[in-house]
Amino acid sequence: MAKPKEAGVRARAGRPIKCPICGDDRFWARKGQLQTRFLSLMDLDWTSPTADCYVCATCRHILWFYPESAKP
Repeated sequence: MAKPKEAGVRARAGRPIKCPICGDDRFWARKGQLQTRFLSLMDLDWTSPTADCYVCATCRHILWFYPESAKP
């Protein structure tokens, strides 16, 4: 199993983010899949778009963001 990368300061839209629960500014970066009922019903979850997720290093609260590179 790969060792997880260290938590660090992350930013969105050029501004550092802070956890709304505990106020910490260190997060692990992950990807999450945005699933829909229709694609799940058709067994096409793998085609769903992904989101940028940041997991707080202190309280483990997860912040989800639509990818900055994607157009809504």
